[in-house]
Amino acid sequence: MKKDDAITMLTREHAAVKKLFAQEKEATKQNHAKAHVFEEIKAALEVHATIEEEIFYPAVKKARSEQVKDEVREGYEEHKQIKNLLTQIAGITPSDETYDMKIKVLMEDVVHHVKDEEGEMFPDAKKFLSESRLMELGAEMAARKENLEKHPASKPARSESNAHAAK
Repeated sequence: MKKDDAITMLTREHAAVKKLFAQEKEATKQNHAKAHVFEEIKAALEVHATIEEEIFYPAVKKARSEQVKDEVREGYEEHKQIKNLLTQIAGITPSDETYDMKIKVLMEDVVHHVKDEEGEMFPDAKKFLSESRLMELGAEMAARKENLEKHPASKPARSESNAHAAK
C-alpha cells in the first residue's frame, strides 16, 4: 500500500469531512441520524486537528518565513474556534433550536479553514519542506491517527493544544 505524504493525507481527510457534512445535511429531521453523523464529524475533526497540531504545524512553522508562521498561528486559532463549536454542539441534541445553526457555522468554519490550508499553507509547506520530509510527516501522522482511533483517550488535553499555539 502506497504511503501518502502529509499534504495528500490531510487533503484526503478534508474531503472526507466535507462528505460527512453532506450526510448531516441529508439527515434532516431524523434526530438520531443527525446525532450519529455529528459524532462521526466530531471524531474526525478531533483526530485531524490533533495530528495537525502535534506533527504538521510544528514542522511547517520551522520555515524561515514569517508569512508561513502566521498561517500556522491562524490554523491553531481556527482549530480553537472549531473545537469550541464541537463542544457546544456535543452539549445539545438535534432537537435544540440552535443545533442546525451551530452545525451550519461549524461547517462554514471548517470550509474556511480548509480553503486557507489548501490555498495557502499547503503550497507554502511544499515550498519549504522537501518531498522526503513531507513523506516522513505523512508516515508520522498516519501512525498517530491510527493510535488516536484505537485509543481515543490518548488525545491531548485541550490545554496542551493551547500550549502549542502559544509557541
